[in-house]
Parts: sequence; structure tokens; C-alpha cells
Amino acid sequence: MTLVERKSRLGIIVKVSSKNPFYINKVLYERINTLELPVESITFDNGIEFNAVGILAKKLGIKIYKADKYASFQRGTNENFNGIVRRVYKKGTDFNKVSREEILNLEKE
Repeated sequence: MTLVERKSRLGIIVKVSSKNPFYINKVLYERINTLELPVESITFDNGIEFNAVGILAKKLGIKIYKADKYASFQRGTNENFNGIVRRVYKKGTDFNKVSREEILNLEKE
């Protein structure tokens, strides 16, 4: 899963094993708390995995924006970041074989 913080344009890559909204919140909460820069806002798409991000926003004190359906242009920075990730990890990559360290190294580039 990839996210881009809206103000700093910091790209975040999180390895997830489920699309359960509460699992996603837990993983995002842990990852955002390890960042050196403050996260002020994030734009999500309308996937079911993001149905409970309001809880995450309240916990972290950040603003959450949701893009309209079929409007990926509203998340342009994130779509660009996904393209950068796809240059290294082609579509169909088994991320179970990609280590957390490799993902963090790509995130820093």
C-alpha cells in the first residue's frame, strides 16, 4: 500500500497482508508514528480498506481526504509515486518475497 502525505509530499510504502479496515488502521498508525516528519493530511481512494480511516485521523490528529470514485487524478502525487514503485517492482510482484528493508530503502529514494 502506498500513501503520500499531502503537504511534504513524503511517499510512504506499507506492506500489508489484509484489506481489513481495522488492520489497515493499525498498520498505518504504527508506520506514521515512526516517521520523522509530521503527517498533516492524507488522501485515500474509496477502497473498502479505507472505510475506518476516520478513527485513524482522530487518533493521529490529521486530516483525511477521500478522492471521488474513478477520479485517480485527485490523487495525482500518489499515482506518480505508484509509478516510481512499479519501475522497481513490476505488476504481479510477490511482495511476500520482498523484505521490509528493501521497501524502506525504496521509500527513501
